[in-house]
Amino acid sequence: MYINIYKIALLVCICGIGIFGISCSGNTDDSEQTEVILSVSKNSLIADGKDVITFTVMYAGIDVTADAVIRSVMDGQTLDGSTFSTSKAGTYAFEASYDKYVSKLMTVVAKSTSGTLSRFVRRICAMEFTGTWCAMCPAGMTRLNYLINSDYEGIVYLMSFHVNGTSADPMAIEQSSILSKKFAIPGYPSCVVDMRKEMGLSENYTVMRSIFNESLEKYPVHCGVAISSLYNEAGSEAKVTVRVTPEKTADYRLIVYAVEDGLKYEQNDGGNYRDYTHNHVVRKLLSASVDGDKLGQLPEDKEVMKEYTVILDNAWKAEKLSFYALVTDENGYVNNLAVCEAINGNADYEYVND
Repeated sequence: MYINIYKIALLVCICGIGIFGISCSGNTDDSEQTEVILSVSKNSLIADGKDVITFTVMYAGIDVTADAVIRSVMDGQTLDGSTFSTSKAGTYAFEASYDKYVSKLMTVVAKSTSGTLSRFVRRICAMEFTGTWCAMCPAGMTRLNYLINSDYEGIVYLMSFHVNGTSADPMAIEQSSILSKKFAIPGYPSCVVDMRKEMGLSENYTVMRSIFNESLEKYPVHCGVAISSLYNEAGSEAKVTVRVTPEKTADYRLIVYAVEDGLKYEQNDGGNYRDYTHNHVVRKLLSASVDGDKLGQLPEDKEVMKEYTVILDNAWKAEKLSFYALVTDENGYVNNLAVCEAINGNADYEYVND
């Protein structure tokens, strides 16, 4: 079966957020015996409209494929049967439902007939620009979180850059203003995807999805990124190691940020100030500039490693801190990224067939 729109999404759980009233779904509270398991005959296929993959759905150890519903998560289209083929190269995600249970996602890659896709999993960078003074920012963040959690969990990684506005923001850093000017942010809240394209957070979801999927479909990944952190609690110091392996010879840059969750500050919400928990807050740039550190022209399949040492600020909570490593291409756009926890975190290369 051919699916015209092949937008990737990873759906773990859609949680109730504000006005949306969304309830959690899935089988996370059920025993292993009632888990719906979706498997596939192979993890990749040729995008020629002829090559076919076959899905199998198991429930309590029984093959229930004939009675299950298998759908493409992004566009919601249901497969006619248990097979899939396509003429468009890209990454696709599927889930299966049986009775009231929903499986975990299964991702497959359709390879171009004119060449092979990257062996590395693609990750998207979303930079939100916000401020505690911004009355519309909580609503924008709610929309953005809802979209990511429902359709792009584990694919889109969010960073919040706080800027000073009508009043000072205690989480603002110098780089937020630099990037805001670099991207010519027209208003707040806004989001820049892969340092390439800006989108307003009041746009309808179709528009927002199209921008995320443009990065997935039109700008394929051609490098792998791995990141790890060794934390010295006594010295409040983290040693961050980033490894990059390119799949084509090109110029690359590396940008590394420290990002913190769970920050509680007063927030203007629709004109009313209230207590608010800020997540994905960018605390510090570890690289020399917002454009990143030059890795130079890297030859194909030649791994390069770069290390950073950062002293954690007393105001930061190490257990809430993560490091984001963004690798940009010769045009300055994010080609891929990796994220690890500050306390002895490790995110190795992610491969499509893992």
